[in-house]
This record gives sequence, C-alpha cells and structure tokens, in this order.
Amino acid sequence: MKSRLIFSFAAAFLIAYGSLAAESPELVSVKKPYDQSHKNKAGTPTILYRGGAVMTGPPVNVYLIYYGDVPSGSQSIINTFFTDLRTSPNSFFPVNDTYYDSTGAKVNSIFDFAPITANVYIDNPPSLGTQIGSKDIPKIVRNAIEAPNGLPADEDGVYFVLTAPTVSAAGFCRSYCAYHTSSTGIVNGKNIKFALVPDPGNQCGGCDGNVAIYGQNVTPNGDPGADEMTDSIIHELSETVTDPLGTGWLTSNGEEDGDLCNFVYGTSLITSPNGATANVTMNGHFYLIQEIWTNVSPQQCAR
Repeated sequence: MKSRLIFSFAAAFLIAYGSLAAESPELVSVKKPYDQSHKNKAGTPTILYRGGAVMTGPPVNVYLIYYGDVPSGSQSIINTFFTDLRTSPNSFFPVNDTYYDSTGAKVNSIFDFAPITANVYIDNPPSLGTQIGSKDIPKIVRNAIEAPNGLPADEDGVYFVLTAPTVSAAGFCRSYCAYHTSSTGIVNGKNIKFALVPDPGNQCGGCDGNVAIYGQNVTPNGDPGADEMTDSIIHELSETVTDPLGTGWLTSNGEEDGDLCNFVYGTSLITSPNGATANVTMNGHFYLIQEIWTNVSPQQCAR
C-alpha cells in the first residue's frame, strides 16, 4: 500500500559500530543510546571536510517505509513532523546548510526545497517477519521498490524504514537507536541510501530524551515511540545530507553533525500541553528534538 505526501530531503551511509559491524554487509553510522553517547566526552571536537559528496540539490525525496503494524496515530505524528521540518520557521534543519562541498556549494537548506511529492509505502503484514536484522533492511527497501505500485528507485533520495513496536530489530536499544547507510546491491547500478528508525514504544528509555534526560514518563505528543522517532529522524537526516557516502563532514574519530549533539536539547525548553518537556514548536506541534552541530565559528550545537 502506498500513499503520497508533501515533503522532501536526502540520503544516508557510514561507519561500523557494535554488533551491526559483524551482521551487516554495509558500513553504518549509528545514533547511540544515551549512556553510550555520553561516555568519554571531553573538549570541543572539530568536524572536517573529507573531500567527498554532500547533498547540495536538487531537492531530494524522502521515502517512508512503515514496516509492520505501525499505529495510524504514530504514522500521523511522523508524517506531520516531516512536513513541519520542511515548512516551519522554527525548524532545526537549516543548520545543515553551514556545510558545503569542494565547489563551495552548500547543503540544500530546507528553505531551498520546492514542494515535491514524497512517497509512503506500507509493508504490512511485514514482508520479512517481525524479527529482523541489519541484513534484512536492504531487502525491505528492495521489496518496497519492486512491489506493484511501489516506491521509485531514486539514487538521490533517502528511504526511512520505520518499524512497528511489535517488530524486533537485532541490536536495537543496546547498540543503537537508529542508523543510516547505503547500498549498491538494492537496485543494480544505483547507490540507494536508507535509514532504520525502530519504534521503541515504552521499552527503550535509553533512546528517549524525555526519559533519559528529564526522567519523565510522558512525551510531547503522548506517543513515546513516534516522539522518540522524530528525534532519531532529524539525527539521521542531518548526517546524511552532510555526509551521504562517508567522505563528507566527519570528526577525526568518525562522528557526524548529529552525533556531536546527540541528546543535546538546548536551554530554551518548553512544556507541551500534556506536561512533557519539549524544545520546539513547529506549526503549533510540540517536539523534543536534538540540536545539530553548526559548521560556523564557534562550532557548537545549534538550532
């Protein structure tokens, strides 16, 4: 099943981590859980350009693959978040346009995006079952592309695999909260970029800022899974536009602009109507989403 929505963005790839390294044929860049993300943090890092690709345009499509029985309310929150991230003046995403390629062309700011149609594919019942590993994620993307009336094979797009809370993804919550990568094996002759963002539900407080940072049992939209996924989505989306192939913007130890601000929400906090901590309203909707490392002096987490 496929529907069409209005929003857009860009790609994914990178660096092996934890249990994924042994399981996945691709290199991946992960968003670490809170306890791992904040170990051995010292000093101010420097993010450097490695000479490779960044996403400078034209505007690229985001493709959403809802895998398993993802609740309709969760889908609505995520779909709305992408629209808000694209259209709201309070969006954090334009921080990424402080990055550029070897020609000086900047990463495509959200405000440069023309209104174009993104695609949503519903993979339910889940095509590969409810217990999946990292080797299955490219197959899920391939299935969505090859299905009748499926998604287009877009080398300049990014495919988000968004799993239901009833789906178990190997290593999730222990080794990672989300990750992004790319593969030349999904579509012959094309490098397809994709990200995995599982739904943690109430089972993974280490990936949820409201739980891990603020000790709360409520999230801004009352949906712990979808609310955490929005935080992971901006992390993965920001990293992929600034470093789609692992040769763009990285620190000396391989961290990207999302990693440097993982679980950093700033000091301008607000309270959502249900009492949860948030740090931004976009088009009247409340979110707790991390800041992004800016590539202007002084380099720091920003919005």
